[in-house]
Amino acid sequence: MLIIMLTTSIALLLVCAAFATYEVISFRRDMVRDLNIMAEVIGDNCAASIDFNDAKSATETLAGLKDQPHIMGAFIYTKAGKVFASYNRPNDVVALSPPTYQTSGYQFAGNRLMLFNPINYKGDTVGVVYIVSDMQGLNARLKEYAGIVLGVFGVTLIVAYLLSVRLQELISEPILHLVKTARAVARDKNYSLRAVKQSNDEIGVLIEGFNEMLTQIQQRDAALQQAQSDLEKRVAERTAELAGSVSLLHATLESTADGILVVDSEGRVTHFNEKFASMWQIPREIAATRDDRQMMDFALGQVKEPEQFAAGVKELYAHPEKESFDLLEFKDGRVFERQSKPQFIEQICVGRVWNFRDITERKKAEAKLNKANDQLLTTSRLAGMAEVATSVLHNVGNVLNSVNISSSMISEKIRGSKVSSLAKAVTLMQLHAADLPAFLGQDPKGRQLPAYLEKLATHLADEQKDILEELTLLCGNIEHIKEIVTMQQSYAKVTGAVETLAVTDLVEDALRMNAGALDRHQVRLIREYSPVPPLQMEKHKVLQILINLIRNAKYAVDDNPNEDKRLTLRVAMDGDERVKISVIDNGMGIPAENLTRIFNHGFTTRKDGHGFGLHSGALSAKELGGALSVHSEGPGKGAAFTLELPANRNNDHEKSRT
Repeated sequence: MLIIMLTTSIALLLVCAAFATYEVISFRRDMVRDLNIMAEVIGDNCAASIDFNDAKSATETLAGLKDQPHIMGAFIYTKAGKVFASYNRPNDVVALSPPTYQTSGYQFAGNRLMLFNPINYKGDTVGVVYIVSDMQGLNARLKEYAGIVLGVFGVTLIVAYLLSVRLQELISEPILHLVKTARAVARDKNYSLRAVKQSNDEIGVLIEGFNEMLTQIQQRDAALQQAQSDLEKRVAERTAELAGSVSLLHATLESTADGILVVDSEGRVTHFNEKFASMWQIPREIAATRDDRQMMDFALGQVKEPEQFAAGVKELYAHPEKESFDLLEFKDGRVFERQSKPQFIEQICVGRVWNFRDITERKKAEAKLNKANDQLLTTSRLAGMAEVATSVLHNVGNVLNSVNISSSMISEKIRGSKVSSLAKAVTLMQLHAADLPAFLGQDPKGRQLPAYLEKLATHLADEQKDILEELTLLCGNIEHIKEIVTMQQSYAKVTGAVETLAVTDLVEDALRMNAGALDRHQVRLIREYSPVPPLQMEKHKVLQILINLIRNAKYAVDDNPNEDKRLTLRVAMDGDERVKISVIDNGMGIPAENLTRIFNHGFTTRKDGHGFGLHSGALSAKELGGALSVHSEGPGKGAAFTLELPANRNNDHEKSRT
C-alpha cells in the first residue's frame, strides 16, 4: 500500500509540477507582453513631450500608472540617456533609482520584471521608457494553483488509498502467505510444509519455485542428516583407528634400532624415542625438559668435532628444506650415521626428523673385511704374477728348445765338416812343392787335385752357409729370450706405479707372452684395433688381466673340436669416456648358469684350474676404475670377455688409491 500511495503521490506531484511550470512560463510571457504594450502606449503619449521638452506633461502621463498597483515605477530617458521623467509607486518605502540607460530589452531579477522599450516619433527614436513591475500577480496565481493542487492531491490520494486497500489483497495476501510459510519452515525446520498457489501470475511462479526449493532442501536435509550420521560413525571409527595408529607409531618408534629425534620449524624438540636418549646417553633430567639448548650442549661434549657438528645443525636450520647425511665420530670411539630430512604438511615445512644409527660394529667389521680383501688381493696378485712367470718360463723354454736344436745342428755340421780334407790336400801339395807343376800335370793324383779342391770349396761354402743360417736362428732365439726377460722385468716393478701406455702395445705384449702356446695350438689371431687415446694405469694389473683372458681363450678353442680356431682381439672406444678391450674366441662357450658366477672366487670349470684368475682380474679391473664382463650365447658358441677402462685415469686412480 505504501508503494502504491507513494507511486500515486509522485505521479500527481509530477503532473502538478508540470502544470505549475507551464503556468509560470505562460504568466511571465503574458506579463512581458502586457508590460511591453503599456510601455508602447506611454511612449506614444510622451513622444511629443520629449520632442517639445515638456517634462511636466511626461510626468503627468507617468502618474496615470498609479491605477496599476503592480507597477513599481517608471522612467523616461531622452535620446542622450538622461532621465526626462519618473514615477514611483505611492506607499513604497524605498523609491526606485533609475538604472543604466538601455535602448531595449527586459529582465526578470529577484521578484521584479524590468523592461526597456524605445520611444519613436516621426520615424526617429527620441527616447526610452523603463518600467518595473512586481510579481504579485504571479504569486497570487501560484497560491491559487497551490490550493487547487492540494485539493486534487488530497482527493486523489483518498481514491488511491481506497483502490489500493482492495487491490493490494491480490498481491499481499499470497506474499504474506508465502512469508508465513517461510517463517514456519525457518522456525520449525519442517521442510515438508508447502505454500498454496493461488494464481498463475508471477507470484504463482514464485510460490512454485519456493515449493520446489523446499522439496530440494528436504531431500538434501535428509541426505545431510544421513551423511552426518555416517560421518559421526566414521569419525568414531577413525578416532579409534587414530588412537591405535598413534599407539602403533609410538610402539614402532620405540622398537626401532635407530635413534629418532623430531624438532619443529624453530628447532624445538617435539619428540624422541628411548633409543635416541640411550645412544646419546642423555640424562633423564635433561631429556624430561626437552630443552633443545641443553640437549645440544650435552651432545657437543661427546663428539670429536663439536664446532663442525654445531655448524652442520645451524646450516640445516637455516635451510629448512635441505636434506643431509653424514657420519659422527665420538670421543669414545663410537661412530653414528646421521640423516636429517624435513617434515612437510601440505607442502609446508613444519619441522625436521633426525635419524641416528650406531654403526660402530659395522665399521669394525668393514675394517676387518678390507684387511681380508687386501690380503686376498695380494694373494690373487701373487697368483697372477705366478701365472705370468709360468707363461714367461714356458715361452723361454720353447725358445731354448729351438736354441738347443740350432746348437746341435751346428755341432753336427762342424763335426762332419770337410775342413780336414782341405788339410790333406795342402799336405800333399807341400810334399810336391819342388815339382808341383809336374805333379799337377803328370801325376794321376796331381791331376785330380784341382777338381777335388773345387768340389771341396763348393762343399765348404755350402757348409758355411748352413752354419751361418743356424747361427742367425740361434741369435734370433737368444734375442727373443732377452726380450721376454726384459718384458718380465719391466712388469715386475713395484706395484702401484702409474704409467701412460698405448693400449694396443699392451695387448701385443700380452700376445707375445702367449705367442708360443698360440702357435703350438695353431690359433689364428684376428686383430681389430680402433684408435684410442693413451691410458694412465698400472701396467702389470692390466697385463695380468689380458694374459689370463688370452690363456683362457686358448684353452677354450683348444677344447673345441672345431678345426678353425680363432681368437679376436678388439680395441675400441665406448662413448667418450671408456676404452673397451675384448678377447673373443669361438671355443666351448659358457652355459647360462655359469655366467653369473664365473668371476666368483674359486669357481673354475678346468680340472687343473684354481679359480683365482678371473676373480683376481675382476678385482683388479675394479681397482683400475673399470669393469670385467663376459658374454656367451651358450655351449659351443664361444665367449667374449671385455675389459672396460676409463679414458682418463687421473681422478679415478687417486680415488682407488685412497
